[in-house]
Amino acid sequence: MFKVGARGFTLIEILIVIAFFAAGAVVLLQIFSMGLYGSVDNENTMIATALAQEKMEEMRNEPYTSIVPEVRAQVPNYTSFDREILVTAPVSNLKQVTVNIYWNGKTGDVKISLVTYVSNII
Repeated sequence: MFKVGARGFTLIEILIVIAFFAAGAVVLLQIFSMGLYGSVDNENTMIATALAQEKMEEMRNEPYTSIVPEVRAQVPNYTSFDREILVTAPVSNLKQVTVNIYWNGKTGDVKISLVTYVSNII
């Protein structure tokens, strides 16, 4: 039985508490979403850096005359990444090799570049 004058929660008070909990849940879900995006972005950066380092090592082990530029194209086995190789010769018997890796990020194209020099020591 209900007692007269018993104190309890009104429907309005319960609805206000539910609204506060819902607002808090939305904020927590947004923070969780941003954290997931951050981890994906970090993973892509690590993959791109590894791809650039791998290609750079290949270029270092090639004969001097075989070091040539490559146009931007998709990286084999990594469909989300493109690779471009730029080769310039600032002085004779020296090549500057730049390996660029591109991928789509939240704000558009993202690029990582590694640069090295290869010389033709005779």
